[in-house]
Amino acid sequence: MFDLEWNIGYKPFTFNYHGVQQTLRGEIIEIGAVKIDEDANVLDTFSIHLRPRIFRSLQHHIAKVTGLTQEDLDKGEPILQGLRRFMKWCGPDAEFAEWGLDDVPVLKQNLFLCNLDESRPTVWYDLQQIFLREHPRKEGEGMKLESVVTRMGIPMERPFHDALSDTLYTADICRRLDLRAGLAAYPTEDETLHQNLCPTPGDYRDFKVFRGYLEQSTWKLDPVIGTMACPVCGTALQPDDVWLKKGSSGWYTLSQCPVCAGKGGEVGRGVFQKYRMSRRDGLHWAFARCIQMPDDASLANWKRQRAQYLERQRIKAEKQAAEAAQNN
Repeated sequence: MFDLEWNIGYKPFTFNYHGVQQTLRGEIIEIGAVKIDEDANVLDTFSIHLRPRIFRSLQHHIAKVTGLTQEDLDKGEPILQGLRRFMKWCGPDAEFAEWGLDDVPVLKQNLFLCNLDESRPTVWYDLQQIFLREHPRKEGEGMKLESVVTRMGIPMERPFHDALSDTLYTADICRRLDLRAGLAAYPTEDETLHQNLCPTPGDYRDFKVFRGYLEQSTWKLDPVIGTMACPVCGTALQPDDVWLKKGSSGWYTLSQCPVCAGKGGEVGRGVFQKYRMSRRDGLHWAFARCIQMPDDASLANWKRQRAQYLERQRIKAEKQAAEAAQNN
């Protein structure tokens, strides 16, 4: 398991990833890691401070949280050399684990920018999810590492927001869990997408995942992903012109089958065409899609939200037109 501290700039930094512009989430300035067995016993440790190449000035918020100074950054090991040493220490088949899902995307982006192999790690776990499996979150309970350490009664003998120290605290938590069972039951990315896209209850069809895409808009522009078949006759569905956002990473619309529409039956009123996006590694998008069979309540909700969306668009267009006329 591992933990990163990273620096950010006062202005965003974008980089070209195989022809697509992406924004750097942060440049790594400290790595802490431990090798553990399946009972979370610590077998080896790794700790390093890195000297950044892009965000060379320590951002004031990062300094406040971590306690690091500009001198610490300037004395750090060059980031390319340090990352190479870290990945060698991990080994080619290492499985990574972290508290949350923030660090792996940052690691992969930094590896790419240092011309190192960003395909690793290929397997990683969010230890918060394993913790919540045994200790469901109660109202008002935080999931920050310090909050959970306090809740579990773990002695606070080390500082927080130090990469190695935070990793050791994470190992302390994991030793109080049935880590073997948690790892064995850990859902795959497909299973997680299915849980999020197809919550119970509901009648869902044709769930499928497409992965490895660089552009977020691919789900809608690529006919292989965007075209779905009627679950009754197999004819290509025709989506509505309006797509409504669902949460922070989902979209859906009411689609009609040109053959079955108006004939009654289970798809006569249309079906919901749903998508959910994920970019767990910070570089590549995965798109999950499915068909949801509607009921009266969901159809009424769709009509209401669609009307509200069109009204917002009308007001926005009128405002823009008025501003344009005023400027002219």
